[in-house]
Amino acid sequence: MTLYNIVFKNIKHNFSQYILYIASMTFSVMIYFTFVSLQYNDQITAALPESEKFESAFLGSSFVLLLFVAIFISYSNSFFMKRRKKEIGLYSLFGVSRKKIGKMLFCENFIMGILSLLIGILVGELFSVFFTMILIKLMGFSIVVKFSLSTYAVLQTVILFLIINSLTSLQGYFIMYRFKLIELFHAERKGEKPFKPSFIIAILALMLIGISYWLLLNAYESKSWNEHFGRNLLITLVMIVAGSYFLFHSLSGFFLKMLQNNKRFYYKWSNLLTMTQLTNRLKTNAVMLTMISVLNAVTLIAYGFAFSMYYNSLATIKDFTPYSYQYTVTGTEVDDRINRIIINNQEHPVLFSKKWDYLLMKADATNLPKLPGSYYYFDEKVALIPLKTYNQLVEELNKPKIASLKATEAVSIVKNFIGSQNDNENVNKRILLTSPTDDQSVKVVDTKSLSLLNGDVQPFLIVIQDQLYEKLAKENERKTVQVFKIKQEETSTELTNKIKDVLPAETEFSSFSANYEEIQSTYGLVIFISGFLGLVFLAATGSIIYFKMLTEATEDRTRYLVLRKIGINKREVRKVISKQFSIVFILPLILGIAHSSIILTALSKIMDINFLIPVMICTGTYTLLYGSYYVFTVISGSKIVNQ
Repeated sequence: MTLYNIVFKNIKHNFSQYILYIASMTFSVMIYFTFVSLQYNDQITAALPESEKFESAFLGSSFVLLLFVAIFISYSNSFFMKRRKKEIGLYSLFGVSRKKIGKMLFCENFIMGILSLLIGILVGELFSVFFTMILIKLMGFSIVVKFSLSTYAVLQTVILFLIINSLTSLQGYFIMYRFKLIELFHAERKGEKPFKPSFIIAILALMLIGISYWLLLNAYESKSWNEHFGRNLLITLVMIVAGSYFLFHSLSGFFLKMLQNNKRFYYKWSNLLTMTQLTNRLKTNAVMLTMISVLNAVTLIAYGFAFSMYYNSLATIKDFTPYSYQYTVTGTEVDDRINRIIINNQEHPVLFSKKWDYLLMKADATNLPKLPGSYYYFDEKVALIPLKTYNQLVEELNKPKIASLKATEAVSIVKNFIGSQNDNENVNKRILLTSPTDDQSVKVVDTKSLSLLNGDVQPFLIVIQDQLYEKLAKENERKTVQVFKIKQEETSTELTNKIKDVLPAETEFSSFSANYEEIQSTYGLVIFISGFLGLVFLAATGSIIYFKMLTEATEDRTRYLVLRKIGINKREVRKVISKQFSIVFILPLILGIAHSSIILTALSKIMDINFLIPVMICTGTYTLLYGSYYVFTVISGSKIVNQ
């Protein structure tokens, strides 16, 4: 019998054992192929106004996905090989050389990899159509999705996974050279020694997590922390990871010891078995539980943040773009034509319209520490508006008015953008307004973060007294702005295009519908990528625990057999397994939710956006999906030990 006959017979007769590994590789191929198919989808690229943004986002995400998938396949292969060490030892015992056994394992793994690659591409092509529909819906496009097979996606997937498959096959080939024969036979009998948790490490875990949480929640208010934001954030995240490891290493050990000291609780037979098993494996499982809690946190942060931004996108754009249309008036004829187009449109009735002036002046604002270039639209110039006009505008926008101003007082208006809500460092600073005949100095008495004009064209605005405005208006450049507010402005793309056709190309123009489409497409892309990667991380997280728990269940089968012989039935054995598995699943989930909640709370403070509802939805959905892995693992583990 040739080597290849043995390979094919092994695969045929042991297919039930191989199915888990094949399923893992097939899933990895499927998700990667689905993702790169979207990257090369011509329908999506053609619909996007900025296709470069789409391509760069997918390129970076596909690299992260490939790296994660490679690690996941390697982990699956290690689990699969560990279960086969006894079988490999038997081949060696019967006189088969290490080289031939290595070749056999290489061929088996490579054939299973090719099979997984083919199935993964076929299934991935079907799923790519489904995910394309989801992406188009999230981005707000109206496109009929057509079935198409991307040659680039197929070639990229085949080449990369052939490389990964070759490396994992070599991992199997060299297994014979890494272990002695006796180690292969006793691989499943190696247990962990009980260890005593360290009180110092337990206290250190609480300190690291507590301090990092405090820093994140108070970071926005600390100037010293913000001066080196990147460095401090990295240190804080390292503290969280280290604290998580120490928590599982020792703090959880003290918690289990407290439960063991409770005699009424501990001496119930199911609790006795559960606590004994967990205590014995606590030190080894600490690394895995830390990794799972970090993965849970990363997934919840990515998906929670993206969904929060998408969930609040309409409210955000309304704050940033208060008017449906805004343009600078260039002439009476063009202005009249636009007015007729908007007024005659029956689908979008006009709620209000206003035409008003502002002055554009040169100014020396170097005394103001908080004037980065993104705050104002015109270089070396500021826009001045009278108090009367300001109060009329904010009345329409349902914002508070300014009661009065003295002749030398002013209120600065900065764009309503993320992080500008608490900016009051301009107060009591002076601005020198440069006029042809007489310069005027005004003191900033207040700063308001407000989009008084549409944010994408709003200059740096100064509200001044009406009399001072009239004085300066006699010898400075005056600009006239027309604004409209209409009903159902988010669906007014057709009306927007009609207005654009009338306006001269050089006219400053801003529309709510254009900004809304851009934000919806951007946030839609972000939530799709985050959700897709989150789904992958969830599957990998659940699978890692699944593999680990099944390995331990296989190792403990002899112990459970003894329990069965002394009269404990299958139902009671399943109860022990469900308790033991529940702690391993629940602890990293709780810690991951805690980490993500603190980080997302810090982000919501910085951005002044309410994350509560979307984060609760994401956390609830994630917990349900994560719980399904627990149920599946308990069922599989019970089958192993009750055989």
